Amino acid sequence: MSTDESEIPGTQRKKHRHDLGHEDHGPKVAAGTTRAIQALLGLWIALTFVLVIYTIVDGSRPRPATSSAPTSETSR
Repeated sequence: MSTDESEIPGTQRKKHRHDLGHEDHGPKVAAGTTRAIQALLGLWIALTFVLVIYTIVDGSRPRPATSSAPTSETSR
């Protein structure tokens, strides 16, 4: 059903709740919960990004040469 079919000719169009400044959907209490979840997800994404950058930097850092103990063949 399109919007043209649901409207009655000659009547004023109803404004959508977004046009009226209301929250998206659900009760107003859920809006705070949604914002908290978005903040946690944003923090998770940011920390993951920092961890990936740290891993790349740490992996590209040169390692000091390790001294190997002489084997039985080199000690002869």
